[in-house]
Amino acid sequence: MKSRTTALMIISFAVLALLLVFFLVIYQPGAGMYIRADKLQHPPEEYMEFSLADLDRYPYVKEAVMNPGKNIKVPSDYHESVSEFGEITSNNGTNYIKVNNEYYDIHYESAD
Repeated sequence: MKSRTTALMIISFAVLALLLVFFLVIYQPGAGMYIRADKLQHPPEEYMEFSLADLDRYPYVKEAVMNPGKNIKVPSDYHESVSEFGEITSNNGTNYIKVNNEYYDIHYESAD
């Protein structure tokens, strides 16, 4: 009887350990959407012009422009806003934007 209980406890702990390892492997804290604005030294041939007031509609694009070179994590509530901005630039055939006489290359990344 005692050996049966011990074996059952060992199996239970092994299953728990496997479940823990499984969930640690699939957990990805960096998953989500990111946006980055790289400041350009020279004006590109094609770009879209925005004012800071225009970017108020896209707060995380604005934050990226205000912090060039930094990856900005976009909360899930704002994914649609960033995707909308991405569609606008994509439909115009460029990821380059001009804001206040400065030029930026906008990068979008989704890590799921």
